[in-house]
Amino acid sequence: MRTLASVVVTLLVSVLLLGFLGPAASGAAPPTAGRQATCQRTLPSYPEIKRGTTSRAVRSLQCVLNDAGFGPVTVDGFYGPETQAAVKELTDGFECCIKNPLRVRTWYWVILFTASHKLGGLERGDSGIRVKTLQRALRADGETLAVDGAFGGQTERALMAFQENCQEKQTGRVDQQTLFNLSQGGCGAS
Repeated sequence: MRTLASVVVTLLVSVLLLGFLGPAASGAAPPTAGRQATCQRTLPSYPEIKRGTTSRAVRSLQCVLNDAGFGPVTVDGFYGPETQAAVKELTDGFECCIKNPLRVRTWYWVILFTASHKLGGLERGDSGIRVKTLQRALRADGETLAVDGAFGGQTERALMAFQENCQEKQTGRVDQQTLFNLSQGGCGAS
């Protein structure tokens, strides 16, 4: 028979383990599931963001930084030191010098969306999160389209407009050239 002391020790050890291992140790959803549930990645437009800004767009930026592997970043809507470190990690990979590199420009969004999911090969008839991500990237690049996860005529037209802007063959499919241009922030990036 267990003594009261052994039961207390067992409970303390369990609580400590849950603190270190998190909800995954108890079979609950991992911490990222809660963070993702609070994320709104689709915005009417993807604005330029300066350090020190507090906004819904910053919250979306933090979610996408996490999606693209530049986190973990706390999703709190404040562009503070943690978010700045993640943006710096992104911009450190750029080949050239950019004035005020920690100011998130609209084309950073295109890069982040492209990095967050594998978009290559998407075409008309596809659906799901990869298509939503492509739609967000195209919207960030200035195209007007709904983010609904269905690759139909609207998405095809927006993708072909992107391809035309990049002086590519207008295939309406995310081929290697299109994927490269998306990963570079589009063709109007400056």
